Amino acid sequence: MSCQKMKNTFSYKLFLLFGTVLLILMIYFGCGSTTKEVAKNDKEAVLSQAEQDAKRKHQVDLDFNIAFYEYYSHKRYREAIPFYLKAIENDKEVRFPGMYQQLGQCYIEIEESDSAQIAYEMGVEKTPDNIYIHEKLEWIYESKMEIDKAIKECEKIIELGGDKEVYLIKLKSLYVRNDQIDEAIDVYNKLIELHPEDKDLQDQKTNLIKLSGGSVIDEYKKMHEQYPNDKKYIEALLAEYSRNDDDMNAISMADKLLALEPKNILALDKKADAYANLQKWRDRINILKRKMEITGENSEVLSDIAECCNLLKSYSSARSFANRAIKKDSNYGMAYIRIGEAYEYCVEDVVSKKGGFAKMTFDDKLIYELAYRQYQRASKYPDASGVAGRRMNAIRSLLPTKEDKFMSPDKKKASNKAYQWIY
Repeated sequence: MSCQKMKNTFSYKLFLLFGTVLLILMIYFGCGSTTKEVAKNDKEAVLSQAEQDAKRKHQVDLDFNIAFYEYYSHKRYREAIPFYLKAIENDKEVRFPGMYQQLGQCYIEIEESDSAQIAYEMGVEKTPDNIYIHEKLEWIYESKMEIDKAIKECEKIIELGGDKEVYLIKLKSLYVRNDQIDEAIDVYNKLIELHPEDKDLQDQKTNLIKLSGGSVIDEYKKMHEQYPNDKKYIEALLAEYSRNDDDMNAISMADKLLALEPKNILALDKKADAYANLQKWRDRINILKRKMEITGENSEVLSDIAECCNLLKSYSSARSFANRAIKKDSNYGMAYIRIGEAYEYCVEDVVSKKGGFAKMTFDDKLIYELAYRQYQRASKYPDASGVAGRRMNAIRSLLPTKEDKFMSPDKKKASNKAYQWIY
């Protein structure tokens, strides 16, 4: 190879080497410049966002200060609203949670409750633990008869530690209005736990149970145990036992009431009724006589005693008490019924001993006729006309016939010794 050719080859290689190095340097320094520019741009972008956030927050401060200090504090509510809305829109961090309740109050003051509701609902979404906003929402829901929503707000307020007693009282009323009786009773129980000595709360709860058709006996028992000498709860238990025909307990309560008030007519009446249900006629007579010692004789009580005497088969005594009733008031129809029953029951006893109606005689029919006449007299009076009609229908077929009287034209009185008391 010639020297010239070698020289050219060397120059060419040197050129390639130099070009390669130059290219590498260009690439290196060119990329470095790009990376620095990107970093610089990112830094500028971050700075720009921070500046924007700072400006936004500053604007929120301005709008809030204008809304609150210039307008809200001076009761210029309508003018405050646009500034609150703008501040709320830009307050991404919710730095001023009070704005929602203030905005809602602005709408309340200008009587735009729908807008107030929206403001408070936004506030609840952003600040769910804000008791004040829940209270305002509850008030709005209740005023709009949105009871389900009002109930949820009350429950939330209590959960967040709001005034428990105030909102329990409100909650039980809402439950009642919403016909949620069981829930209302549960709230009453919580209130009673707070005030165990409050009789009014217990009475309200008991009345609610009664109105809903539930049994109130257990409630009255609790109160009677707590206040054994309180007449109100004794009377309440007496009324419930009587209504349910729980006669022995009714007698027990009547005795407790009489121990407090020996002349309590209600207790005597309930006790007498219980003895009637138990068919303890002598005990009933004693109670009725005790009542007359307090009130004096009256036709109704005398007639009731006559009824007891009839059921004891003491027919002469029954007629005696019935006649005393008539003497007190001749228009008291049930007294005539009692005399008629005395005759009728007496005949039944006599006929039964003889072997039944197949062996009934003219004597027996004459006594039935006397009973019938008493029922006829009783039928003239409104208090006894219904009973009298039924009794006459029951014995009409047992009266003496024309043939009976034709065969014994001179017999006007029964000769059987069992009937001698009648004449």
